[in-house]
Amino acid sequence: MKAEEKEYRAFNRHFSKTISQEIKDYVTDTVLRGSRYIFIHRVARVQFGYCTHCQKKFRTETPLKHNDKTTCPKCKSTCHVRNHGTSRKYLVDDGFFVYYEKSVIDPGKTIIARAFKVSRDYRGDYTKVQTKYIQMAKYLFEAGTPGKAEMYESYYWWTEREKYVKCASVHSLESKSIYANNHCSIQSIKNAVAGTPFQYSTWEQHEQPQCDYVKFFALYSKYPSIEYLTKLGFSYFVNAKLFDKKTFNCINWRGKGINQILRLSTQDIKSIQHLGDRVNPLHLFLFQHSRNDSNRPTIDQILSTFNREVDVSDRLKFILKYVNVGQVISYIRKQINRPENKTYREYTGILTAWRDYLRDCLELNYDLQSDYILFPRDLHQSHQRTMKLVSIKANEVLEQKIQRRVKELNHYTFEYKNLMIRPATSAAELIREGQELKHCVGRYAEDYAKGRTSIFLIRQKNNESQPFYTMEIIGDRIIQTRGYENELATPEVEEFVFQFEKAKLAKKPNRKDVAI
Repeated sequence: MKAEEKEYRAFNRHFSKTISQEIKDYVTDTVLRGSRYIFIHRVARVQFGYCTHCQKKFRTETPLKHNDKTTCPKCKSTCHVRNHGTSRKYLVDDGFFVYYEKSVIDPGKTIIARAFKVSRDYRGDYTKVQTKYIQMAKYLFEAGTPGKAEMYESYYWWTEREKYVKCASVHSLESKSIYANNHCSIQSIKNAVAGTPFQYSTWEQHEQPQCDYVKFFALYSKYPSIEYLTKLGFSYFVNAKLFDKKTFNCINWRGKGINQILRLSTQDIKSIQHLGDRVNPLHLFLFQHSRNDSNRPTIDQILSTFNREVDVSDRLKFILKYVNVGQVISYIRKQINRPENKTYREYTGILTAWRDYLRDCLELNYDLQSDYILFPRDLHQSHQRTMKLVSIKANEVLEQKIQRRVKELNHYTFEYKNLMIRPATSAAELIREGQELKHCVGRYAEDYAKGRTSIFLIRQKNNESQPFYTMEIIGDRIIQTRGYENELATPEVEEFVFQFEKAKLAKKPNRKDVAI
């Protein structure tokens, strides 16, 4: 027997081999409650009805019409009225649900759940319709240290073959069910968790991305700390974990006590506990980060400054390499409250500009240990200045690269009759070329500098300073030759290009590859 088969058999021992009457009743009364019909027909002008729910035939007291709703006189169920002679080509009712139970072999600490697709098909003989059950997945949740959560999915459920594959992680199948008619039996959860460690999990206090709670119980099996967090009023963090939101690593999910879980002293926990879900992961991250600072802020100062649920963690983490949380809060307030400030109304914009400004300072080799550099009086003006300096520096680097390329390409310089060609010598020259000839060669400056393309300028010998035609080459192949407003080559220019190609490109002299 393969190891996978042995593992599945051990897993499957926790599950009943049958579908209980409780599950069948749940399907009848909840999942497929709307799948109750009275089919009507006439015999000698007398109308009869057949109820698919109680499977009883009766004579109608008052005439029923197709598509009406009525109450069955036998079972008192609300039913849809259908004419038995009307087409039932599409009359199939489907549903999806998850149902919880205790483990068959370990009911004291293990709960299980099964995901079912159910259907009732009325396209044939409506007096013989039965509810069809297909198990789509099985879940197991075991409490303990460590706990365990496992899921097996039937990838062949549509062929009704009993074959299951273990999933890498526990997840809901609601989105796969393709039905709007999705359910989970809450009463089954209550019955399953009773008398097990899961009764303390606080599952009923948490909203779910899906209604089946499988992700919650998987999380609780792995992290019993959820109970501490919820009962102390920090359910926000549990929901963030459930909904795959960022928690900024501010929760030690495997912690054994609340101090380890929140990474805070008892005194600090008391100072934030009354705030409950007003404290989000970003607030807690900043509060934790500031505990060893001499000017550490209070939690109220953090909440009042970062008063929107916006993810600014990437900006903060960079800024906090150079300043502490208290300094961040102080600087944000100073920038917002400056009388001359017409740029920033919220902390999000300040943090973005401040981070980019500090990056500029690093690029420019400024001393980031200086308060004068770290905390510019007017952030907006200072950032504008550093952006220009960085741009100049970047242009200098670009020009240096272009100069090296010119040296590599100079041997392509060529003259024929009244025309000559040479490589572009600078980014400024490329920009001017594009402006004068009204085409886009100016945008090629960076690619030219990095060797991804090569740009040559065709000039008339008697007017070498005036742009005339521009040529692009990649490898040994001419890509394009364009004049004013992307004009194609004239016969004179075509002849020149032919002679240039024959003299400079066809011979493939020993040189570095030309990339244009």
